[in-house]
Amino acid sequence: MEKRLHNHISESILTLYSSAIYCFITWIAAGLFTHNLWLQMALMAATCYLMVEMSKHLIFLRLRSWMVTSAFMMLSSCCAFNYDSTSAGIIGISAVATLFLLLSTYQNPQDVGHSYYAYVVLGITSLFFIKALYFIPLMWLLTLLMLQSLSFHTWLASILGTITPYWLIGPWYIYKQDYDILSTHFEPLFNWHTPTEDDVLTPIRIVIFVIIGILFILGAINFWSKSYEERIRTRQYYGFLQWMVLALSIFVLLQPQYYDTLIRVIIICACPFAAHFFTLNSSKITNYLFFITLAIILILSVISTNESLTDIANHTLLEIWNG
Repeated sequence: MEKRLHNHISESILTLYSSAIYCFITWIAAGLFTHNLWLQMALMAATCYLMVEMSKHLIFLRLRSWMVTSAFMMLSSCCAFNYDSTSAGIIGISAVATLFLLLSTYQNPQDVGHSYYAYVVLGITSLFFIKALYFIPLMWLLTLLMLQSLSFHTWLASILGTITPYWLIGPWYIYKQDYDILSTHFEPLFNWHTPTEDDVLTPIRIVIFVIIGILFILGAINFWSKSYEERIRTRQYYGFLQWMVLALSIFVLLQPQYYDTLIRVIIICACPFAAHFFTLNSSKITNYLFFITLAIILILSVISTNESLTDIANHTLLEIWNG
């Protein structure tokens, strides 16, 4: 394969360092010092570290490349509007941990340990975002079909893992005689909130969502068209992530009020496809697309870190769309 400039960039560890530095700059611009976003940034840093470990151990790419984590950091920098959300940070790191643990159970239906801890993390996530429990049946199905690791023992471990955090905090609320908080916590599971006008996505958020979607679609088409070059294990990993992206995207479209909470999780699941597309595709068109995408990401990240620029961009896009 004749390598082009974007291939060399994708394979270089300097890309990881450059992405990390740029991501840190966007945090500063978004108010790291002025708004004391140290906890949120620490959660992002931990998420990036887990992304590196997951990519390294599961081998998403045939070549030695850090592009998966680099793509995650660059795409996340476009979403600076959720930097101040502690819940988004916790859900992001929990998503990586859950995926890492679950994918590690590939073709091992006796791997009760990884299954249990994966769902413990998911249970912790549900403490901050209760509707994360909606995705458990899908994860069971994908674990059965894609990972081939669902058995009665791992299924039982998933249930025990999910309820473990509630076992730990339940006695405290019973001791405090606060019996209503748990029922209030689970109430949103049974109430489907109809989006209001205030929940409608702003134009800049729609643009970011579309960019991520385009990168995911291009990456998925490229991956499956050349899937014969990949190991069966890798194909199953990507199949798992593909269905997660689709499910999360549909959920966000139906419940746009959770966009800021879940967009980081969508990026986590979609970035291996974008990384695969740019790292293992050496066509001239891909070379152009790489630098066009990079330019768009830089522009969107600058806009999202500045409220005034965000307002101007939203107003301009609305005028364009309304003719």
